[in-house]
This record gives sequence, C-alpha cells and structure tokens, in this order.
Amino acid sequence: MSELELDPTLLATLQALEAQDVEFVLVGEVAEAIYADGGFVSGVAIVPGAYSRNVDRLCNALVEIGAELDGTGPARGPDLHQVDLRALAPCTFQTTLADIDVDFEPHGTRGYRDLFDDAARIALAPGVNPLVASPADLERMGRGSEPEAPYAQPPAVLPPEPDDSSAWVAEQIRASRAL
Repeated sequence: MSELELDPTLLATLQALEAQDVEFVLVGEVAEAIYADGGFVSGVAIVPGAYSRNVDRLCNALVEIGAELDGTGPARGPDLHQVDLRALAPCTFQTTLADIDVDFEPHGTRGYRDLFDDAARIALAPGVNPLVASPADLERMGRGSEPEAPYAQPPAVLPPEPDDSSAWVAEQIRASRAL
C-alpha cells in the first residue's frame, strides 16, 4: 500500500478518539480510501464497542471535540454525558474537526466484535493507528448481508410428530410391510 495522505482534521478526529482510548473499528469512506490508496473522504464512520466504559470514553472524546448531534444546535442537543449513545445510534455528530458517524451495529454486521476479528491496525500518522475493517467486511456492509455462521446447519427434515390418531404410524407400518 502506498503512503496515504488524509486531511489533518480527519486525523485529528481519529487521534481524539484514540487519546480517550475509545475502542472502535473504522468503516465507511475513510476505510475504503485506505484500501483504495485514496479517494474523497468527508467524514469518519466508526463502529465502537458497545460496553458501558467504552461508550463513556466515546462521549468524553465527542465532548472534547465539540460534537453536536447532527441537526441540533448546542441549546437543543442532548448532553452527551446524560444520554446513552447506544439509544441514539446510528447517528451523526458534527464536530469542530470532522463529522463522525456512529453506529454500534451497522447493517450486515453484528457490531464491533464481529468486525474486530478481521480488522487490521493501520498506522495513518504518528499516534493514529486505528483498527480498520477488512475489505471483505466493508463489502459485506455494503451488501447488507449477515456474516456467514460456520456452525449453522440447515435443520434436519424430520417426520411429523404423531398425534393421538396415530395415522402416520399406521401409514409407516404399511409402507414398511410393502417392501
């Protein structure tokens, strides 16, 4: 991969998240641009871990960079320390740096833990080393399809449960005698 140059505001946004130890996987336009070695990027999209301490750290990072819920002004927007972001998501925050899309479970995924498995930590700048969703996961998100479950098997075809009439049992006995 060649050296990718990202807008300083995007890097500062990611650095603010990492400075608060927010656990997230980078998705969306930035992730796609990283794998495509460039492209137009207007904001940051993340899938954060949904556990409480991480949500608190995300709130702290958002407050630090002056985040306001998209479409609300500071007087009308929720106090990020008083609201559960998991209830608001998916949502977009406008910040003093770059807009941040937050989605705890994007369509086609089971959230952070699902994406974490195949994500790669990529150095974008000194002190900015986010986990970036894999190209396969980005494609899956684009399609909106669920990840394949390697343990899932189609249900076995079973005969119907006999009921009180026992007609099915009698039919099976007749069929076995005909052989």
